[in-house]
Amino acid sequence: MHNTSCHAALIGSYGNGKTHTLKFIKRQIENQLKDVIVVYISSPGDRILSLYSNFMYEFGFQRLENLVWRFLEFASGEKNLRKKVNEGEVLLPEILEIGKRRLFNEIKYTDFATAFLKLTMEECKFLAWKYLCGEPIVSDYRRELDVVTPIDNDDKALRAFMSLKRILSLLGNKLVCLLIDEFESVEYLLPILKQKMLNGIRHLIDLNPEGLCLIIGCAPEVWVDIVREYHAFSDRIFREITLRALNEEDVKQFISSYLRSSREESSDPPNDIFPFTEDAISEIHKAAEGNIRRTLMICNQAIDAAVEKGVSLITSDELKKLLPDLFELAET
Repeated sequence: MHNTSCHAALIGSYGNGKTHTLKFIKRQIENQLKDVIVVYISSPGDRILSLYSNFMYEFGFQRLENLVWRFLEFASGEKNLRKKVNEGEVLLPEILEIGKRRLFNEIKYTDFATAFLKLTMEECKFLAWKYLCGEPIVSDYRRELDVVTPIDNDDKALRAFMSLKRILSLLGNKLVCLLIDEFESVEYLLPILKQKMLNGIRHLIDLNPEGLCLIIGCAPEVWVDIVREYHAFSDRIFREITLRALNEEDVKQFISSYLRSSREESSDPPNDIFPFTEDAISEIHKAAEGNIRRTLMICNQAIDAAVEKGVSLITSDELKKLLPDLFELAET
């Protein structure tokens, strides 16, 4: 994935595990690859500006603040710069002037660069953060930041993203990976807004032949429409991955992993699926039809009901007693 732009669509019905899979991908990339930024975005929003803002919120204030100090160390050659500034060994205005000259040579979005450097100043760093996230900033506050116009449309949002990506690249970042969930929400946009949204993402892909990975999670019925109606966008998604419903063994492993992550370290269960039995797992699989979201819902409700009624082992028969309405409906 390093230095290569690759894009994929993760296709699955509601509850089939798109969110779990995207978050799993995030953990795997972060654990296995260095110099990579991975951001999970819960929804694309209604335009590119919204997508950019969601990206920035997930990127996070702390990470962005650390990034500006790393950039100033890179530009000035000073190590432990933040500590030296706080202790008075180095004057911040001098360092900012060095950083400004270097940054203005690297990116052409002057307002973005100015606000980015303002993150070093205690009196206005949170205002700079709001500006960089694309939030509305009144003119008086913009003057305080020394910026002229807000990031308030799709074109400026794309320029801002490209500016941030350039800064990351200067500091050794090889890849920015965007994991966009609930992509089917674009279907609810007005046709002209939907087209603008997809064209904007297509433009983002075209601007980044290297160093960008886009993985979107989408419901199959919406993805079919996108492929049929928006070739310019769908042709740039190199791979489609379809999530299937879980079989009974998958459900058993899934429940086991969830229980394992929730147990106290001192616990010593008789098996990995306790308090469920094998026949209970089979009933859960049939009732949920392999759907991850429904599987979790049934397990949560069953455990809560078992605790309330003092049931220590959830067998198939006990499961039906604990959740009679659900299993009567499933059998019907």
